[in-house]
Amino acid sequence: MVRAALRPLALAALLGGVCRAAAPAPLPVERFDRTEYVSAVDAADRLGMRLSWRAAGRQLAISDSAHRMELTAESREASVDGLKLYLGSSVVSRGGRLYICRADYERRLLPLVRPAWCGAPPRAPIVIAVDPGHGGVDHGTENLRLGVQEKTVNLDVGLRLKRLLEDAGFKVVITRTNDTKVELPLRALIANQAGADLFVSIHFNSLTHDTQTHGTEVYTFPLQAQRSDQSWGERENDSEPLASPVNRFDCWSSILGDAVHRSLLNTLHTEDRGWKTKHLAALRALTCPAVLVESAYLSNDAEAARVASPAFRQQVAEALLAGVRAYAAQLELLRGGQPARAPAGAPPPAQPPLPPSALAPLSHPTRPGSS
Repeated sequence: MVRAALRPLALAALLGGVCRAAAPAPLPVERFDRTEYVSAVDAADRLGMRLSWRAAGRQLAISDSAHRMELTAESREASVDGLKLYLGSSVVSRGGRLYICRADYERRLLPLVRPAWCGAPPRAPIVIAVDPGHGGVDHGTENLRLGVQEKTVNLDVGLRLKRLLEDAGFKVVITRTNDTKVELPLRALIANQAGADLFVSIHFNSLTHDTQTHGTEVYTFPLQAQRSDQSWGERENDSEPLASPVNRFDCWSSILGDAVHRSLLNTLHTEDRGWKTKHLAALRALTCPAVLVESAYLSNDAEAARVASPAFRQQVAEALLAGVRAYAAQLELLRGGQPARAPAGAPPPAQPPLPPSALAPLSHPTRPGSS
């Protein structure tokens, strides 16, 4: 599979030195099944990109010299610049044309190919929230054959990433530094109270009764009123009608998610399992862009053996640092090349104390694998 390199230079060429371009007028909208859609033909024309059919009426590509999007009728699976992602609504076919959900176009796809149209960017990241998933009685997943426990490797990667970020000049707030359970909403509170500019939650994956699946996934929070990638039919509709605080940053979470996704795959050389969405309690209340990563499958012995290696866990941390830097570079270009600076003499972010109510009683195990 072709994996485009991290793209700050390509973005610079695309922006042509302009700090921010005014977004063009909205595209004409069609409504199908109570959802607003835009025509792929109109989108390609507005973007100044070529539209080419890969399978007449079924699959098409929208591309220019810098980017390529591939879409399939009646499917939520798409790709941008060679990497897989899952849209919130299926692309639909009507009258020989394909239509993209307006929200997906504006908040999932447009940020990746025309970020300058997304409005004023947030400040370039100064404070990074690192969230090692699980902890304490919440073990996460586990490979019993190899003795690899998710909560332990999550923390190890988190501490490695903290050191790398600090060495790179970032300020870091981390949601746990030891084997303690931190309730999911409190993780967002810790990040918010520290004034975090972005949030990276670290996990490893697993499937029950499946030891063959392997690869890397990244998650962002679903768009308002959209299903997660795990919800497909009306009987499984997990959409949330009201926006969550993190939805204010949908476009920027998309840019962050793509940067981290691309960096993990380029570094780890794992299978691309896609950029997906899930209503994650640790992300819902955040007031900054956020991504959750599942870098490998502990249920696959070959990948679990890699995760057991400190060298591999260092690679994961280095890939996450590279993803954060790529995201920061894109924001810097959007702001006209002016990097963010912490105020002179600013102290490091406070690590809020964990209240007793945040700690799970050690005698009550939790369900493995909950995020």
